[in-house]
Amino acid sequence: MAKNKGSGTTNDVTEHQAHLDQLIATKKAALAPEDGRLQVALAIAGVSSLVTVDATQHPFETDPDDLFDRTFNDSKVGLSDEQMPAFKGILSRHLPQIADDISQIPENAALPIEKVAELVRVSLLAHGSDQ
Repeated sequence: MAKNKGSGTTNDVTEHQAHLDQLIATKKAALAPEDGRLQVALAIAGVSSLVTVDATQHPFETDPDDLFDRTFNDSKVGLSDEQMPAFKGILSRHLPQIADDISQIPENAALPIEKVAELVRVSLLAHGSDQ
């Protein structure tokens, strides 16, 4: 096997570098500001039996996998205007620091989920800058 500078083989160095890269990526993810997307997905899944979230994956996975491209009242999401207060309540429990902003989300299930996620993201950023 070809030797690299130091005591390890080229393959050993590559494997160790890949492991180090993974450690760095994990730490960066832990340092990244919370964007609220997971909490939005979890709140939807808390109201809709049609939506599931796998938070054990990084990044998390949803079913449907294009959840953020849909509206709340989409046939694969299944929320109604009457269920929007429940969604907002669950989301507020997940993100109490921005509960005032969440309370202002219109209770209209025709809203795009991505737009609500963006409001949550910027609210979290604004809240972080107030501290």
